[in-house]
Amino acid sequence: MADINKINPEELDNVTGGAAGAGVWKTVCNLDGGYLAIRTAPSANYENEINHIGLKNGEKVQVTGATVQGTGFGGGIAYYTWVYAPKFGVSGFVNAAYLG
Repeated sequence: MADINKINPEELDNVTGGAAGAGVWKTVCNLDGGYLAIRTAPSANYENEINHIGLKNGEKVQVTGATVQGTGFGGGIAYYTWVYAPKFGVSGFVNAAYLG
């Protein structure tokens, strides 16, 4: 039997044409209040919120793209994942820290 070599996430992206883990369903969690904004860019500002809609704790999203580094509130580093939100029928970036 031939040896099996593991493939890293970057190589998997190249092979599949998408993000490793794409298609996985995640649940919105750890929100103290308010909502998890769906954004057009990986940056926390009011102007890039899609229709100023958001997700609440317990709602599901489907990961359909990669996680990227962006800017959080106050200018710090945050990580954003491209998702599809069936509740609103839109895709966009959400802060990955609130997905479980």
